Amino acid sequence: MHKGKDPNKFYQQRQSLLRLELSRRRIKAFLVTEIKNIRYLTGFRGSTALLLVTDRELFFITDFRYKEQCMREVKGCSIIIPKGSLLTATKMLLKKMRFKTLAFEKDASFRIYDTLRKDFTLKPLDAVVEKLRQKKDKEEIKSIIKAVQRAENAFVKVKKHIRVGVTERTIALRLEEAIKREGAYQIPFDVIVASGENSALPHARPTDRKLRPGDLLIIDWGAEADGYFSDITRTFLLRGKNTEKKREIYRIVLEANRMAIKAVKPGLRAKDIDSIAREFIKDSGYGDFFGHGTGHGVGLDIHESPRLSFLGKDILEDGMVFTIEPGIYLPGTGGVRIEDMVYLEKGKPRVITRLGRRLEIL
Repeated sequence: MHKGKDPNKFYQQRQSLLRLELSRRRIKAFLVTEIKNIRYLTGFRGSTALLLVTDRELFFITDFRYKEQCMREVKGCSIIIPKGSLLTATKMLLKKMRFKTLAFEKDASFRIYDTLRKDFTLKPLDAVVEKLRQKKDKEEIKSIIKAVQRAENAFVKVKKHIRVGVTERTIALRLEEAIKREGAYQIPFDVIVASGENSALPHARPTDRKLRPGDLLIIDWGAEADGYFSDITRTFLLRGKNTEKKREIYRIVLEANRMAIKAVKPGLRAKDIDSIAREFIKDSGYGDFFGHGTGHGVGLDIHESPRLSFLGKDILEDGMVFTIEPGIYLPGTGGVRIEDMVYLEKGKPRVITRLGRRLEIL
C-alpha cells in the first residue's frame, strides 16, 4: 500500500462514486451480483457474495465459509452472514427497509431475477460498476504494473529455451511455471504459443508442433498481481530462409502499433484508435488479414472496457489502461501480433510494457 495513505480510502472513493451515480438516476437500492464488481467495491477476494447498495448503507452478504475472510477484507459495509440462502436474506432485508423497487445488474443470472421479481419491481442496469472500473486509481495502477513486471520477468527467464526443435507446448508450460514462480497466484488466460502456420490463428492453442527454421512465433501471455492482470504479445522469427514476406508484415504491424499508441489521448473515441491501426494495415495491402479489435481494457478482468474496435463506443479518459495489439495473419505463412499495455496518464499514453518491439531473430 502507499505510505501514509489509508488503504480503505480507495474503496470509500469507489463506493461514493457508485452511490453518486445511483443518486443521479434516483435509485435507492441496487444489488451487485458480479463477484469482480463486489471485489472492486469492497476488497473481498472470495467467490460467493452479494452486495446491496442502498441510499443509506452498504450490506455485504456471504455465507459461513467466508466469515473470517470477509471480516479481514471487506471495507465500508455492514456484514451479514445468514444461515440460509443469500438471496432469501437479501429479500428479507429489502422488505424490512420497505423497498419496493430494486435495481440489479443486467448480466445477473435468470435465477436471481426469477427469485426477486415476485416481490419487487426490478430495474436492470447495464455496466454501472464496469464503467467506474474503466478508470484506474493509483492502487490499481500499482498492481497492474506489478502484473506486467511479473509477466516480463517470467518471459525473460524462458526466452533462452526457445529454439528450433522445441515444441509449442514445452514453451507454454515453462512460461506458465515461470509466471507462478514470479508470484502470480493465477494465469489470467492460457498462454498462447503458436509457430509456423499455427501463428496465423489469432487464438491458437499450444500443440506438440516443433519450431522450425524460418517460423514466425507468436507468444501471448500475462500475469496477475493483487487480482489485477497483464496481457502482452510478442512475435519472433526463427532464423531460416525465404523470410522476406514475414519480415514485411512484421514491419507493418510494428508501425501500426506505434501509430495507434502515439494517437492515444483523452476525448478520442476508442474506435478511432482502432481505425488508425486498421487503415494503415489496409493501406499496406493486408486489410483482409486483420480481423480482431486493436485493443481492450485490462484490470480485474483480462478483457474489459474500453473496447478498441470498430464497434467500440467508449471515449478515452485519463486513468484508463488498455492494450494496443494490431496483427496480420496470413494462412499458410504465419502471423504477427505485437501487444503492449498503455496507461492514459495526464493526457498522454504511457506504455507500461517494457519488452523490446524490434524484430528478434532467434
